[in-house]
Amino acid sequence: MKAIPYDYLIIGQGLAGSILSYHLMAEKQSVLVIDNHHHQSSSRVAAGMINPITGHRLSLSQDFEHYYAVAKQCYASMGHAIQTELISFVKQRRLIRNTGQLDYLGKRLEQPEYQEILHDFDESPTEFHNPQIGSIGVNSSAVVDCKQLLDSVSVWLEQHSALRKMKVNYQDLKNEGQHIALGEIRAKAVIFCEGAAAIANPWLNHLPFKLAKGEILSLKLEQDYDGRLLNWGDWMAPSSSSQVVKLGSSYEWNDLDLTTSEETAEKLLTSLHENTHFSGEVIEHQAGIRPASKDRRPFIGAMQNLNNAYCFNGFGSKGCLIIPFYAQLLCDHLINDTAISRELTKWL
Repeated sequence: MKAIPYDYLIIGQGLAGSILSYHLMAEKQSVLVIDNHHHQSSSRVAAGMINPITGHRLSLSQDFEHYYAVAKQCYASMGHAIQTELISFVKQRRLIRNTGQLDYLGKRLEQPEYQEILHDFDESPTEFHNPQIGSIGVNSSAVVDCKQLLDSVSVWLEQHSALRKMKVNYQDLKNEGQHIALGEIRAKAVIFCEGAAAIANPWLNHLPFKLAKGEILSLKLEQDYDGRLLNWGDWMAPSSSSQVVKLGSSYEWNDLDLTTSEETAEKLLTSLHENTHFSGEVIEHQAGIRPASKDRRPFIGAMQNLNNAYCFNGFGSKGCLIIPFYAQLLCDHLINDTAISRELTKWL
């Protein structure tokens, strides 16, 4: 059978594989993406939130503004190419749960880097059940429509003859001198973008992942809703449907079974009821596995145990924010031989 030449063979069309393939093709690289359409991947389950403030101490995510600027440009550019709006910029209200957190808020409001992020403290928030403490507005919040992105990129790749829906048998992946081969497919290099499925990859299963199962509910609300992102530790986020919101999210590190839990659903609904004025009917309950790493840094770069192979993985729960930046980083490395820091390559 005649060899089919590509610059890059990408395994996995989750958020990482989709964004990386777009970057490479925008640089005129020939790409073939292989995906088995894993419906319960974390990319398909994710609510797509971009949130600058995290944790009880209301900490600003490290290098947030830099990642955010790249992400906004990336989703706008991708959206134009695939003719789909991918990102929505939303208002966020963050509940201040107790006096200890209120003390942290006071300190944050005095720090220059928080001046453009936190605003409009409200001692009597209408969305929450805790008016004696209050809530704070959080700028630079957004929601990426991950399902729409994956579906639209899939169509776009098919239009460019750049997608095959199939399961990869790792034993069929072979080195042939300066190329990699998978059956009749030939490419200069393969890039693994498999998310949590990488633990079954014989060349990547040594990586120090810290996989986390997350469950999210889709609710049809009983009350009017203005589309704000509400955050009280758990969160309620808008979805692509104006009638439906996402409620989440759980973290489970021991049970990585993709079955959903009624106990988890009940905890999320109780949290919503105890902290907000909203309620609704559950119309969908999903679970996915986040591909986080133990040191919270992604795995990016050339693999030492397989020639002509690269890894692009380990983005955890902040994938929507940071993947665009790192996709450009890897793209520049592949095309222009720019350096990738040891922090990202050391486990490969």
